[in-house]
Amino acid sequence: MEQWLNAPFTLRLKVFLILFMGIGSLFIAAIVFFLSHDRLLLVLSGIIFGGCLFRSAGLLVLLLRGDYETITGICTAVSSLPLRRYRKIELTDSQGAAIILLLGKQVKIKPGGCYCFYFRKASRPSLGSEYLDASLSTDLFLGYDSSLPGNLLEVKDSAASNESSNLEHSNERSL
Repeated sequence: MEQWLNAPFTLRLKVFLILFMGIGSLFIAAIVFFLSHDRLLLVLSGIIFGGCLFRSAGLLVLLLRGDYETITGICTAVSSLPLRRYRKIELTDSQGAAIILLLGKQVKIKPGGCYCFYFRKASRPSLGSEYLDASLSTDLFLGYDSSLPGNLLEVKDSAASNESSNLEHSNERSL
């Protein structure tokens, strides 16, 4: 139970969302079955539910065992290569070491933000090439969290600058 409570919120949420997606598909198929007696949709939704249950249970076991790695750092650069499905993300960790990640384009990362990435632990040997090691680890990506203190400070600073600019505009109008 302690492993579950210590697991990152992003990964715990992913377990529930995968499970609820399967339950939702089964629930909608059951309603359609009672209205139109469509057995094929019910069977296919049952298969989807089984897959979601299997994936959610696998992620739950992974979290309870603690078989995931955390990479935290400040994003220094994001580059998209043409005709590639991945983005090259460069991070700088707290010791100043540069880390290169290749992640899917659906991951929305902005340079200058502090992010925490979660990967499944792998027992793959290093191939000696940073690019090959990074590209082979893309299937191990579990999720990321951007609500870290560095990003919250950035949001507060931008909100404070917006408020000060609004005050300046209101003072100019009153004069």
